Amino acid sequence: MGENFVCDADILEKSGALFRRVWQEYQEYLTPEGSQVSPHQMYLLKLLERESTLTPSEIAGQFGITLGAATGFIDRVYKLGLITRTRSEEDRRLVLIQLTPEGVSQLRAFEQQQKQKHRDIINKIGLPEIIAMNQSLEKFLKVLEELGGRE
Repeated sequence: MGENFVCDADILEKSGALFRRVWQEYQEYLTPEGSQVSPHQMYLLKLLERESTLTPSEIAGQFGITLGAATGFIDRVYKLGLITRTRSEEDRRLVLIQLTPEGVSQLRAFEQQQKQKHRDIINKIGLPEIIAMNQSLEKFLKVLEELGGRE
């Protein structure tokens, strides 16, 4: 049993390394060439499009980061001219984050490129394989949640 455990652990360590590499390559592939906007920043723009207005605390919660990290993240996107920061009229302590027209424009361009890149991936791999991969990942996630007590 001891020898099998080492082999099993090696397999799962390889899985972890592959998850990280795949995610990194996927994010890099989706980033438009020459773009100053990262996929994480685009995700923020998508959230703002859906929610209309978010506070820095809500953004921190969505990204699973600290408020300090969210503030730096928001600052970088603000400097690109993609979002506005305004104070709430009801509570001046609250900062409200919204999309600018340039943010909407960048988001639309990104989404168009993303659709084409997704089609390219599907054409190379095949939809049945991607569906099978997603099913395996969902099963893996469910097991991890169960074992971690987060069902």
